[in-house]
Amino acid sequence: MRLGSYPGIEKVSFTHLQRLFDEENKTNFSLITSLAELLCEVPKAFIAIEGEKSVVPFTSNIPVVIPDISVDDRFSNHQLLKSGIHFFACVPILTAESHPLAYLCVTDHQPGNLSSKQIGGLELLAQQAFEIIKTKLENLDLKNLTDENATPAQEIDTIFHNAIDAVIVVDDKGIISLWNPKAENIFGWQKTEVTGRYFHEVAFPEQYHQQYLQLLENFNYDTEKNHPNATVEISAVRKDQTTFDVALSISPATIQGKHLYICFVSDITSRNQISQKLDKQQKFYENILNKLPTDIAVFDANHKYLFVNPGAISVKEYRDFIVGKDDYQYATYRNRDTTTADLRRVQFQQVKDSGKEIRWEDSLKDPQGNSITHLRRMYPVHDENGELSMVIGFGIDITDRKVMEEKQAALVQQLSSQNTQLIDFCNIVSHNLRAPLVNMSMLVEFIEETNNPEEQKTLISKLKPVIENLHTTFNELVESIQIKQDLEVKSEDILLTDCIRRTFEGLQSEVNKSEAVIETDFEDAPSVYFPAKYLYSIFHNLFSNCLKYQSPKRKLLIQVKSEKVDGKVLLSFTDNGLGIDMDKHKDNCFKIGKVFHHHPNSKGFGLYMTKTQVEAMKGKIWVESKIDIGSTFFIEFINQKA
Repeated sequence: MRLGSYPGIEKVSFTHLQRLFDEENKTNFSLITSLAELLCEVPKAFIAIEGEKSVVPFTSNIPVVIPDISVDDRFSNHQLLKSGIHFFACVPILTAESHPLAYLCVTDHQPGNLSSKQIGGLELLAQQAFEIIKTKLENLDLKNLTDENATPAQEIDTIFHNAIDAVIVVDDKGIISLWNPKAENIFGWQKTEVTGRYFHEVAFPEQYHQQYLQLLENFNYDTEKNHPNATVEISAVRKDQTTFDVALSISPATIQGKHLYICFVSDITSRNQISQKLDKQQKFYENILNKLPTDIAVFDANHKYLFVNPGAISVKEYRDFIVGKDDYQYATYRNRDTTTADLRRVQFQQVKDSGKEIRWEDSLKDPQGNSITHLRRMYPVHDENGELSMVIGFGIDITDRKVMEEKQAALVQQLSSQNTQLIDFCNIVSHNLRAPLVNMSMLVEFIEETNNPEEQKTLISKLKPVIENLHTTFNELVESIQIKQDLEVKSEDILLTDCIRRTFEGLQSEVNKSEAVIETDFEDAPSVYFPAKYLYSIFHNLFSNCLKYQSPKRKLLIQVKSEKVDGKVLLSFTDNGLGIDMDKHKDNCFKIGKVFHHHPNSKGFGLYMTKTQVEAMKGKIWVESKIDIGSTFFIEFINQKA
C-alpha cells in the first residue's frame, strides 16, 4: 500500500507526531478507530505512534495479526497482556517510502483473527489516517518565526512572507498591493505578475466574482462598528486555469488613512478530499451495515440512537425518527408500552457501568404469531481517555437454530425412548413371551405324540388360554411402544369428575362387589390439560389396582385429590389396601412385568403403562407405600394452563 508523498514526512520527530494525537487533535481520528472496531467486531481500536514500544513492541511495514499474544515472545511481560488483552492486530500507517509513522491497532480480550476483507478495510482506514496526519503536518508551523534582534516591522514582514496561508492585501477597490510567497505557490502567479490587478479577476472563476465583491461590500467604513471577519469556502483558479477549493477570510484594516482588505487564502483541497473520502468510506460501511441481515444499533453515551440499520427497523420513516432519540421516545411514537424500553435501558446501563460486553437471547412474536429468537450482543466503545463514546448492539436471528436444537432434542429423546423400548422388549420376550411359547411348544409336541382323539381335543383346548395370554401380552407391548412414539399427541382440558364417572362405568361391577368407599377432592384443580386417552387409561389402571389389591381385613377406602403446585397439577390416589414392600420393590415399582401380590389378573403391565403415558408428556409419577397400611400414587402434570 503506497500512500501520497509529503516531503520529509519520514523525518518528522516523535514529538511532532505526539502532538497530532494529543487532547486537541484526537477527535480527528475517532471516526477511523470507531469504524475499525465495527469492521473487526472488536471492543477497542486505537492508533499507536511508531516508537511507542510500550504499545507496539516491533516495527513493521506490513499488516500483523496475532491471534493470541500470550504465546508470542514479543509480548511477554507486555502491558497489553497484563491488562487482559489476547487478540492483537495492526496495520502500519505508511509514507510513500513505506516508512511506518504509526499503527492502526485493534484488540480484544478473547483470542481471535481477521479475514482478508477485514485486513483490507483496515488498510483503507490507515490510508485515511495518513491523509489526516499529512494535512496536520502541513499546517504545523515547524519554524521559529521569532527573531530577538528583529524590529516589529521586520517581524511583521517575516510573518507575512513565512505564513503558511496565502496572504493578499488589496485596496478598497480590490486591487492587489501585496502578494506573499505562499500566494505565489498556491496560485502560480509571481508577485510582479499580479500587483495592480483585481484580486477576483486573478484568483477566482468568473461565476464567483460577484460573491467575492459582495464580501467586500459587507464592510462599511463609514461606521465605527467593528467589522467581523468573513470566511467562505469557494473555488479558486490557478495561473494554469486549474480550479481548486480554498477557504477565504477577509479582514478590513486602515493603515495611514488608507482602507485595505487583508485576504487569507488556505488551500483546502486535501481537507475536502479527505472529508469526501471519509464520507465515501462512511457511506461504504453504512451500505454494508444496511445490507447485513443482522440488526445493528449504535448508541451514544446517553443511550440516544446514533444509527440503526434496516435489519433492526425495516421502515425508513421509523429509522429516521429514532436517530437522536431513545427507546422511550420511540415507544411513544409507535404507541407501544415501555416494557422493551425498560429492558434495553437496564442492559445499556449494565454495559455502561461494567465497561464490558453482554450477551443474551430474547424471543418475540412476529405479526403472524410465530416465535422469533435472537442472540443479542451489546458492547462499549471507549475513547483514548477510557471514556464511553458509544455502545454498539446487534442481534442475529437464531430461530432456525433453536428449531433445529429442539428437533435434535426430540430426536435424542425418541432414540433414548426407543432404546428403552428395546430393553423392555427383550425383558418381555425373556419373561412374558418365553413361558407361553414353551407351553405352546410342549402342547403341540404332546398332540403330535398321541393318537387318541379325545386326548388331542383336551390338549388343543389347553392351547387357547396360552394363545390368548400371548396375544394380550403382545398387544400391551405394541400399545406401550406406540405411546412412546406418539410425540405429536394433542392435549386438552379434561374435567377430573368426567374421568371418575367414565372409570366407574368400566369398573362398576368390581366397585359394587368390593363395596368400596370413594372420596374425591377436585376443588383446587378441577381439570387437567392432558391427552384424554392417556388420562382415562391412567384412572382405569390406578382404580383397578386399588380394587385388585384391597385388604381382606378392612373395607376398601379410595381417596382421589388434585391440587395446584407452582403452576403444575398434583394428582394423588390413596388406598388402604395391601401396600407394597418399598424396601424390596422401590426400584421396580414401574418396571414392565413386575407384580407385588398374587392375583390371577396381575400381569405387571398397568403401572408400566401408566408411567409410560405420564413421562411421554414430561410428567412425573411416584409411589409411597407401607405393607398392610396402603399406598399413595402421585402424578405431577406439567404445562398446565393458568
